[in-house]
Formats: sequence, C-alpha cells, structure tokens
Amino acid sequence: RPNPAVIQISPVSGRSVLRLRSWLPEFSRGGKPVILDGRELPAQVGEILPGQVRALCVSPGEWLLVSTKSDWRQPLRPEESTQGLVLVDLTDGLAIIDVRGSAAREILCKGCGLDLHPRSFPAGRCARTRFAQIPVVVECLGPSRFELYVARSYLHYLHSWLEDAAVEFGDTLP
Repeated sequence: RPNPAVIQISPVSGRSVLRLRSWLPEFSRGGKPVILDGRELPAQVGEILPGQVRALCVSPGEWLLVSTKSDWRQPLRPEESTQGLVLVDLTDGLAIIDVRGSAAREILCKGCGLDLHPRSFPAGRCARTRFAQIPVVVECLGPSRFELYVARSYLHYLHSWLEDAAVEFGDTLP
C-alpha cells in the first residue's frame, strides 16, 4: 500500500466539466481570440485560464471548462455563437482523479511520455495524452498536485493502475 505521506490518489466529485469547441477556422487556428463570458480563452495548447470556471486549452480551438459551481452552465450568448462555439456537457461522462504528494510526478512519469519536470510542466499547465494506454487530460495544480480527467468507464482501471505504480513508495518516508 502506498504511503499517504508520499502519495495520495483519490477520486474528485462535485465538479462540472464542459467541452467547448470552435468549428470556425479563424477561431480554432488561433487567428482570432475566443471570448466566453467576457474572458479571452487561452489560445496556446496547454495553457489554463484560472478562475471559478477554469478553461484548459486541450487542442487548437478546444477547451475543457471546469467548475465546482453547479449553476454556471448556461446557453451560449448570441455574440458567442458567432465564434462557431459548441458546448457539450461532459460532467457525467468524465471522472477526475486527484494525485498529490512528493512522489506524484515520479509516479505519473511511469504512465506517459510527457516531460513532467517542474520546468517543463509547472502549475497552471495541462496536456492531453495517452496515459497507461488510455486518453487522459493531465492538469498540474501545484508542485506536487495533479488532476487527471478520464472517461468514467476507465476510472477504476486508472485508479488501480496508479495505486500499483505507487506500491514502490509504500515504505518511503517523506
């Protein structure tokens, strides 16, 4: 069993997750900024717009919108619809796993090809990748804290994979 002082792996609940995508080339290729609720969304893949509703840029013209508020989902405004935006609620289809602790980066490096060194993947960065052979979005929330977004059907598999990868840290002291 992993030492909780070194690594903690736990499912996260109470979050709403929506996928926002622009189908118009001038917005999806970064030529024009996408404005949502008066905020300019990040155009660079991997960037995150912080706030009560975080916007994770996961590909050109595509974002995950994440919030703990349950009443923030609203139809697109007319000015937003001119940007070719499509909003899909993924809340029930995605699961989130929180991974934190001094060994978090080392354990996550076992599952994917991302360079997770703090200089390359600091807090406030995200990436869509194959992790343990499944598609996952990895978000860095702090020096030793990450959230993994995965299809709900893979939640048990990913949680078990992370626990197995963390076994070697069972007797490690912080």
